[in-house]
Amino acid sequence: METERTEEYLEALYKRQVKERPVTTSALASDLGVSQPAVTDMLRTLVSRGLVDYRANKGATLTKTGEERALAVIRRHRLWERFLTDVLGMQWDKVHEEACRLEHATSPDIEKGLSELLGDVETCPHGHSIPDASGKIRLEKDRPIAGFRPGQQVRIVKIADENPLLLRKIEKLGLRPGATVNISKRHRDGSLEIVYAGESVLMEEDIASVLLADKAPTPAPSEEKTEIPLVMLPSGETAVIKTCAGGRASMGRCLSMGFTPGSLIKMVENYNRGPVLVRLHNTDVAIGRGLAEKISVVPKTTEC
Repeated sequence: METERTEEYLEALYKRQVKERPVTTSALASDLGVSQPAVTDMLRTLVSRGLVDYRANKGATLTKTGEERALAVIRRHRLWERFLTDVLGMQWDKVHEEACRLEHATSPDIEKGLSELLGDVETCPHGHSIPDASGKIRLEKDRPIAGFRPGQQVRIVKIADENPLLLRKIEKLGLRPGATVNISKRHRDGSLEIVYAGESVLMEEDIASVLLADKAPTPAPSEEKTEIPLVMLPSGETAVIKTCAGGRASMGRCLSMGFTPGSLIKMVENYNRGPVLVRLHNTDVAIGRGLAEKISVVPKTTEC
């Protein structure tokens, strides 16, 4: 129980210090839902263990050892979120709490097995980077979609707040990390009008403030169709496989399953959660959403 409490503090400190350093006791208390005196007591304990640097009235930061432990917890948490959505098919608004329970009871062997099963995925279902096995994490240069101007095309990177209600609202809009949208209008109340998949969508202010995005790359003039992740291909549509991103393990897994560049593929069923079912070389194959995000395809009209 004490280890679990320590890991929760380290995880919360890391996530907060990405945005502000040092982290105040009031901010940490708010994130963890505890009192400021309780935070102060715990910080002093973490200081004695060499995990945190803390000065009263100034705040706290993780030491190198503390950051390593925090990233290890975050890695387990986000791998479990992927497993729960990709393999068990749980909705993405329900996996955070389950992953919080599982992250503290995961052995190195289980962690390794999860990573191999998922194909060395790089992000959780909500778009946050998963630290690799050595503790390195990729930091995205993103900002709230509300900060972009009308006329800009942006790529949704991640959801800043994993509040279940917000996640359900985002899912109703059909949006996921990796989606490319065009911003058409900003209203005075903070809401945005966007165009996604050829449809005009009204995005309320609370959603526009938590969807983090970056500027989408401009396609070359010669490109007739835009590449999209396989996971975004609608049911019934066909495409040509372009590339498989990721490390050697994920690329090897793609090739061993027959996902070779130039192959024609059809999305048989895409429920927007859980594994996707595709038809490749006249065979139906179920793959996790994490791996499907790494396979880029160019949509076509030809049937498999």
